[in-house]
Amino acid sequence: MKTHLLSLRRSVPAIFLTAGLVFFFTIAGFAATYYISPTGNDATGNGTLVNPWRTLFKATSTVTAAGNTIHVLPGTYTETQTSSLRVGVNLEGEGMATSIILSAITGDWSALLTLSSGWDTNGNQTISGITFNGQYVSETNYKTWWGIDVSGRSNVVIRDCKIMNFYDRGVNFDGNTVFNPLTDPGHYATGNKFYNNTLLNTARCTLGYGAGQLNIGGQQGMEIYNNTMIQDQREDFKNGWPIKYWENGWLKGVKIYNNTLKKAYYKGSYPGENGDWDFAIELFNISGLEIYNNQIQGSIDLNYNYKGTYNFCAWIHHNTLDHPTVNTNFESGIILEFATESIIIEDNIINNSCTGVQFNTRGPGNSGGYNYPAPAGGYSALTNNIIRRNLFSNIYRGNGSGIGLFSEGTNDPYVNGLYIYNNTIVAKTGDAPWWGIDFSSQDNGNCSNIQVRNNIVKGFAGAWMVGTSSATNINTMTVTHNDAWANGNSNTPSWPAGNPTNYTYANNRAVNPLFVSATDFRLQPSSPLIDAGVYVGSPYAGTAPDGGYMEFGSSTLPIVIIDFTGREHAGKNMLNWNTASEVNSDYFSIERSNDGRTYFEIGRVNASGFSSTEVIYNFTDATPLDGNNYYRLKMVDRDGSLEYSKVVVIANTKSNMLRINYAAISGNAGTASVIINSTTAQPANLSIIDISGRLVLNSAIQLQKGNTTINKNIPAVASGIYLIRVSTSTENVVRKTISSN
Repeated sequence: MKTHLLSLRRSVPAIFLTAGLVFFFTIAGFAATYYISPTGNDATGNGTLVNPWRTLFKATSTVTAAGNTIHVLPGTYTETQTSSLRVGVNLEGEGMATSIILSAITGDWSALLTLSSGWDTNGNQTISGITFNGQYVSETNYKTWWGIDVSGRSNVVIRDCKIMNFYDRGVNFDGNTVFNPLTDPGHYATGNKFYNNTLLNTARCTLGYGAGQLNIGGQQGMEIYNNTMIQDQREDFKNGWPIKYWENGWLKGVKIYNNTLKKAYYKGSYPGENGDWDFAIELFNISGLEIYNNQIQGSIDLNYNYKGTYNFCAWIHHNTLDHPTVNTNFESGIILEFATESIIIEDNIINNSCTGVQFNTRGPGNSGGYNYPAPAGGYSALTNNIIRRNLFSNIYRGNGSGIGLFSEGTNDPYVNGLYIYNNTIVAKTGDAPWWGIDFSSQDNGNCSNIQVRNNIVKGFAGAWMVGTSSATNINTMTVTHNDAWANGNSNTPSWPAGNPTNYTYANNRAVNPLFVSATDFRLQPSSPLIDAGVYVGSPYAGTAPDGGYMEFGSSTLPIVIIDFTGREHAGKNMLNWNTASEVNSDYFSIERSNDGRTYFEIGRVNASGFSSTEVIYNFTDATPLDGNNYYRLKMVDRDGSLEYSKVVVIANTKSNMLRINYAAISGNAGTASVIINSTTAQPANLSIIDISGRLVLNSAIQLQKGNTTINKNIPAVASGIYLIRVSTSTENVVRKTISSN
C-alpha cells in the first residue's frame, strides 16, 4: 500500500489522527503549488491546475513567497526571457524525459534561470525533474550561454535534472558576491547539493578561456554526487571542463563523489595549446576537498592547496582516471599546482596517461596573484604529502612519469615531507617515458624528508627514479623495499649529481613482480613481492606488507565485476551482476537508498569464493521504495576487506499511478469537485476529512484510465482546510484544499 501526499511530494502513512493532522498543518503551513502547462495562458491563467500559466517566466515572476512550488507539467516549453526563481520557491517537473524547457534567450552571457541574492542568503529550495536545453548546435548556431546561475544562496538543491546544449556553461554556484577575490572572501554558501543530474554539451573552451559544465566558487560543504557529465560533443579545442572553479574558487570541505566525468580527448601537441587542457576537474584555492569513487576521463587539476582547519587540503581516493585508448597526445592524471599541503592520494587507478601525479611548482615568490602570506618554503611549498596504494598503468611518452616534481622555469621546488608508498607504476610497452619517479627539477630546490617504500616500478627507459644533473638538493631520503624491473640504468636510481644527503637505500629488489597479466597488475601467488614490504602505517595481510598497490588476493574491488544492472518488473526490482574472477570472496551485501546518500542492507548473496570464469548473480527487491531506488553492492572478502560497486537507480513504476489533479470544496453549496488521474481503470474510494479528523464524505468511485471528474454533494461545511483522499488496493493519494464559502 502506497500513500502520496501530493502537496508535500512525499510519502506519509495513511493514518488520519487529530494530533497527526495538527502536527502536519503546523509544519506544512499554507504553501501552495502552482502550475505551468504548454496549453496554459499567461494572460488569463491563475497558476492552478485547471487554469495554468504557459511559461516559466510568468510563474517565477508571480510566485514569490517562500515555501511555494512551481510545477512544470509534461510538455515542451520555449522561454524567451530569463526567469528569476525567488528565495524559498521550489521548481519541479515530472521527470527530465517529460518536462522540457527550451531556451530561446540570446545575447552574450544570457541565462535561462537565475537564483541570485546577496551573500549568506538561505535559499532553502530545490530544482528537480526537468530538462533545461540551451539549443547549442554548433559554434555559429546556438541560443543561450548559461543554464542555471545560483549566486549568494545556501541550501539550494539541484537534482534529477538534465542540463544540455548551453553555449558557455550549464550550472554556476557562486557563494559570494566579490568579483574574483584574491583573498579568502570570508563568506561561503553552505548546504548546496548537486546530484543525480545529467550534463551534456554545455561547456565551451576558446582561446585563453575555458568554462565548466558545473562551476563552483565560494562553497563550504557542497556535495556533488551521482552525476553524469560528458563534454566531448564539440569540435577540437572547443570543449570545456565537466567541473571547474568560479571566481577563483575558494572551496572548503567540498565533496565530489560517485560521478561519471568525461572530457574530450586532448588534441593539442602540448598542454594548453589553443587555450585547451585535458582537465575534467579544475579547482582553485581549496581546503578539505574530497574526491572519491568517480569514473573520470580527463585529469584532476588542483591549484593553491592549503589544509586550513581541515586534516588535508584534498583527499583523492578510489577514483578511476582512465582513457579507454591511449591518446596520441598528452593526457595527465592528477596535477597539483603551486602549493600543496597535506594531500592524500590513495587507492586510485590511473590508466593510459602520460603522468600519474605531478606537482607543478613555480618560484617561491610567485603567488599567482593571490594576496595571502607565503608559507615556509614559498608559495609553491610542498609539505607533508602522501601518495600511496595507487596503480599508474600504461604511463606513456618521453615527457611523462609516474610521479614527478616539475618546476615551471625556475627549477627550485621546496619539499618537506613526501611519502610515496605501495604504488605500482608501469610504463607503456613500446612508448615508455624516461623516468618512473622524477626529481630532476631540483637544480635550485630544497627537498627534505622523502620516503619511497614498497613500490613497484616497471618498464621506464631511463631509470626508475632520477635526480637533477647539476645539483641533487635532497636531504634525508629513505628508499627501501621497492622493486624495480625492466627499467634503464640497471634498475637502480639515477643521481647524476650524487646521492642525496643522509640517503638510506636498502632492501630494494630488481625481480620480475609476476603480475597476473599484461593488463592485470595484481600479484600472482608465486610473486616474490608477497610479504616483501615494510610496515608504513597501512594494514596488511600475512607477515609483512606486499609490494605494490594492493595485497595479494585483492583487486581494485574484492571481486572483479563485469557489470551491475537493474530493472523493474511487475512491481519488483530485479538486480543482476556478473563477475569475471573472484579470489577469497565471501558475500555481496545488497544496499538500498531513497536519496543516493544513506544506504541500508536489504539482503545478502553468497559469493563463489574462488573463480576464474564468469559467475552470474541476481537479487530481487520484492518491496521497492516509492519513487527512485538507489542500489549498490558491498563486496566483502573473507579477510573482511570490502569495496562498493557503482550505483544503479530504478524508478518504481508502481509509484504515482494516482494523482489528484484538482480539488475544490464549496461549503455553502455543499459540493465537492475532484479531478483524478489514474494510469489504469480501477475501483477506488473517495474520502474527505476535516482538520479535526471528522469524516465528511466516504464514497466508492470508479476511475477510468486518464482523468476522471468526480462531483459529489456533501453536507454544508465551515471554511477551512480539508484533506481529499483517494484510495485503491495499492495506493493512497492525499491532497489538501481549502473550502470556499
